[in-house]
Amino acid sequence: MSHWYTEDKKPMHFVKKAKGEGTRPTTRRDARKLNLFPSVTTTLATLAKEGLERWKRNELIRISMENPPFRGESLRDYQGRILSIFNQRGEAIMDFGTAIHNAIELALKGGGWEGTVMHPEGYEYELAEFVNPVAELFADNGWKPAGLETVLVGDGYAGTADCIYIAENEYGIIDFKTTGDATKAEKDLVRPEYPAQIAMYHVAEHGGIDDKAAGYNIFISRDANIGSVKVVRYDAERLRKEFEFGMRCVHNWQHLNNYIPKRTKPLCA
Repeated sequence: MSHWYTEDKKPMHFVKKAKGEGTRPTTRRDARKLNLFPSVTTTLATLAKEGLERWKRNELIRISMENPPFRGESLRDYQGRILSIFNQRGEAIMDFGTAIHNAIELALKGGGWEGTVMHPEGYEYELAEFVNPVAELFADNGWKPAGLETVLVGDGYAGTADCIYIAENEYGIIDFKTTGDATKAEKDLVRPEYPAQIAMYHVAEHGGIDDKAAGYNIFISRDANIGSVKVVRYDAERLRKEFEFGMRCVHNWQHLNNYIPKRTKPLCA
């Protein structure tokens, strides 16, 4: 499902149904009518995501091996059952990641966050196993949150930044990612869209990228080596390159969808 925002930085992922009560997901037709801005992840979805596609293939094979066809089950029914299990696991993984993100946000705000979280495989973990290593990183590096879960609107795109931070000699965006195993090599963790997303958020918030700009992905282990985190830093030079790349993706998305939202306010307004 695509995510959309107003120029006034309000999420508009759903709109009211024309008939009856309730809401439905926002469509491109709605976006044109309401002048909505697509999320960064929506515009970057035009990229081929080899790592994600490889994970999907492997996950489908694993689920198929664990759930062989029933006697007399048709191919169509079997395909539907496997895809249903796959989608349920995908939702469970997203729910798990959301719970970790929410707990980190509360911890950085100084609020209550303690408790447990249900792993997609059906067992519980203490939230502290995921939150404490991240909190320690903030303390050790002198990162001070200046904004958490902040909606930002850029030139033709928008989105919600996990953390806007400031430090003694730098400032920028920190983005949290739950992953199977954060001890893997950086090349196996960082997808092309990750640094581009951070760069685009940075420009939307600050209007440009100066020499003190920096950005981070913090990868948090979900399945193996629980409690492990990996920090990947992007300096100002890298962010400038990634912003150019991200804007090419925005323009490509606009071309493919024949839609360019109109700005009536300057950046950072």
